[in-house]
Amino acid sequence: MVFKQLSFITSLKKIILFIAFLITPLMSISQNTDDLILKIRTEFQRINSNNQLEKIELFNEEFMGYRADGGGQLTGYFENNKLVKITEWIGPSYGSLITESYFKDNQLFFVYQKENKFKDILDNSGEWIGLDASKEETKFEGRYYFDKNILIKQLLKGKRVFNQIFKPARFIEHTNSTAELLRKRKTTQNKQQ
Repeated sequence: MVFKQLSFITSLKKIILFIAFLITPLMSISQNTDDLILKIRTEFQRINSNNQLEKIELFNEEFMGYRADGGGQLTGYFENNKLVKITEWIGPSYGSLITESYFKDNQLFFVYQKENKFKDILDNSGEWIGLDASKEETKFEGRYYFDKNILIKQLLKGKRVFNQIFKPARFIEHTNSTAELLRKRKTTQNKQQ
C-alpha cells in the first residue's frame, strides 16, 4: 500500500514538472506579446498626437478603381517624408468603412477598422422602410496588432454588416499598394515644389 502511494506521488511530481516545463515558455511568449502591444500603443498614440504631419489625399477612382455610392478618400500622413499613417474611408450604400493603418520604418504595426451602418427607419408597426443616411451606428470595430508582418493579436467588437473575415496577408498586400500610391503622389508633389 505504501509503495503504491509513493509511486503515485512520484508520478504526480513528474506530471507537475512536465506541465511546468510546457507552461513556462508560453508565459514568456505572452509577456513578450504584452510588451510588443504596449510599444505598439505608445507609437500609435505618438503618431496621432503629432499635428505636424503632412497630408496627401486621393479620392475615389484615384485609389479604388471604382466609385462607391458615397465616394471614398485615402489620406496618407507623412512625418519627415516617411509614411506613418493611412486613413481609408469608403462610403458604400449602407454606411461607411474606415480603416486606419499605422507604420514604423515602412512596416505595418497596427490597424483599426470601423464599420458603420446607416440607422434603420421603421414604421409604426416596426417594419423596415429604409435607412437614415444622416445617422450612423457603429456595428463593428477591429484592432489588429502586427509584428514583422505577422498578426500577433486582434480585438474585435460587434459584428460586420457582411461577414468578412480579416485575412492578414491580403490586407498587408492591399495596404502596401495604397501606401505605394501615396508615396508616389508625395514624390510628385515634392518635385513640383
